Amino acid sequence: MNRAKAIFFDSEVESDWSSKEYDQDELIKIERILEAGSIREGSRVIEPGCGTGRLTLIIAERIGPSGLVVANDISPKMVDVARRRLEGHSNAQLGCGTIEEAPLPTASFDVVICHNVFPHFNDKAKAVLKLRSALKPSGIFVVSHFMSSSGINDRHRKTNPAVAQDILPCPNEMRKMFESAGMDVEFIHDDENGYLLKAIA
Repeated sequence: MNRAKAIFFDSEVESDWSSKEYDQDELIKIERILEAGSIREGSRVIEPGCGTGRLTLIIAERIGPSGLVVANDISPKMVDVARRRLEGHSNAQLGCGTIEEAPLPTASFDVVICHNVFPHFNDKAKAVLKLRSALKPSGIFVVSHFMSSSGINDRHRKTNPAVAQDILPCPNEMRKMFESAGMDVEFIHDDENGYLLKAIA
């Protein structure tokens, strides 16, 4: 695990971007993400980089008691907040660490949702392969941000040295990465409404 990165995210646990409730515009974008992932009652979902669990809670409520969301983050402080937020939701499992090191059963999940986390994977191709292996045939892989890739990349460069190199790759690189992992990229939307990639296993 990148210790400097974990310390940085620990320091951001009470920042607006990580802790405040989603506003109406963000909730509209969240709905678009959930629709892209076809998340419904009974879905089995992996959510790397769950932060303080804001999206995790929405997913847990959407999938109901027959579903499962497995979420993790490298920040211990954010995972602590997420655990408090998800208290009472037995369909949510939370862990602390990198997704590359997480024990995930193969071909067992319907959806992967990488929201606001993909640039932070130290080895993006390895993370995609690991997550792809956990998806069932025809499973869905979603990468999303509230901002466009140019906005995200610019913000990371200016935020902190720990995340200055954490960027979203260009569309061609993303397509090659997912195709190499045995997935077809259905679309990449990258505009004023944010970033949204959908791939099918």
